[in-house]
Amino acid sequence: MNAIVIGGGLSGLLAARELARRGMQVTLFESARTFGGAIAGAELGGVSTDIGAEAFAITRPEALELIKELGLADEIIAPARSDAHLWSESGIADLPRSLMGIPCDLADPALAKILSEKEIAAAQKLDAKDFPSDLDPEITLGELVRLRMGDAIVRRILAPVVAGVHAIDPDLVEAEAIIPGLIARCRETGSLAAAADSFRSASGAPGSAINGLRGGMTTLINALVADLEGVNVKSNRTVTAVRKSKTGWIVETADVSLRTDNVVLALSAPAARRLLRGQDRINAALEKFSVGDVAVVSLVVTSAKLDKAPVGSGVLVDPDQTSVKAKALTHASAKWDWVKEAFGPGTHLIRLSYGRNGVIEESLDELPDQARRDAERILGVKLPKVTDVKVTRWADSLVHQRVGHRQNVKALQEAVNAQEGLAIIGAGIGGNGIAGSIAYSRTLADQLGVITE
Repeated sequence: MNAIVIGGGLSGLLAARELARRGMQVTLFESARTFGGAIAGAELGGVSTDIGAEAFAITRPEALELIKELGLADEIIAPARSDAHLWSESGIADLPRSLMGIPCDLADPALAKILSEKEIAAAQKLDAKDFPSDLDPEITLGELVRLRMGDAIVRRILAPVVAGVHAIDPDLVEAEAIIPGLIARCRETGSLAAAADSFRSASGAPGSAINGLRGGMTTLINALVADLEGVNVKSNRTVTAVRKSKTGWIVETADVSLRTDNVVLALSAPAARRLLRGQDRINAALEKFSVGDVAVVSLVVTSAKLDKAPVGSGVLVDPDQTSVKAKALTHASAKWDWVKEAFGPGTHLIRLSYGRNGVIEESLDELPDQARRDAERILGVKLPKVTDVKVTRWADSLVHQRVGHRQNVKALQEAVNAQEGLAIIGAGIGGNGIAGSIAYSRTLADQLGVITE
């Protein structure tokens, strides 16, 4: 048997590796020159650093297991600082320990810097009530938190976090899609705060809910590419169409048509839909996925005042304020020791992200100046010298898990499973982030329907 994998991001690399290990002859096509998709790096100020995903969640086991399997355990690092903050026009407040913006403890002193005593007491009273047995399974995250903790927590804590991490309003996303198992955990514990704490505590690691890799997350991609034993890797090669044949599948590029028994589309939902020919049922399912764009501006600046890390590891921005366009800022050289050491004292890497509810409203050409102004406002420091800057647009990079998302995933799986030798494991379809990509790539065998252990 042979297989063609289209897409050299994390999902595609995992698919090619798995199929080759099962004895298949595998060819991997990637349209870019480099691999990794949204796990990407670039040289800024003479330092190779992340410009996409910079960390992995440790509240789920998938990424940690893969990293250890690839022999990278010694490269795992915790953030030097994980004190994220909430920024609004009224000032900066510590972010309480939370799960995606759901407070883990409604007695946390940090809440008092954001909410009034009356609002905290109201949240405690709501979350002490019996958890409803007839909850709508498609309830949004915003509705669930509002039901159990009140609107103040939704507006001033949940919304900035979800907007900063997933670039969407929490009232638009399914709670169970964005945090699988949340409702069941609420029923077990009787409390939303206790459920959030249970998820955060499950990792067994105190403090930050993330780790990184020394040298950046591209270390993971490089290790995966090096581990593709027996895979015919073709970068900078664009696939133009995929169609069913009588005996398998035909994959077309600009200069060749290849026949294969199996094809894996490790692409975003829109990209997969553009390639598939004659698969109306699958394309109808793919069309229902909501995706959005994000832009990241990386600034290298010189300022001795930033050596004191005035906002810790960074901030999430209140979406209701109007003076800053960014949705989040990361002080990377305060957050990661290896970045700090690489740049040295007085030089700093600042990353700002843009795009709310899937739309980048700002002009990409104007973003460097906008990012500088936003950084100065958030950091409270003038930045007269920007020594390097890079704007990266991640098109269709986030799947927005809106109401009905889990049903969309189920419909896609059923449509794909009806076609032998086809799998679709695109980024975000089974959950955003590195853990989501790894978890969904494990459905590969079931989707293809021809692989046995």
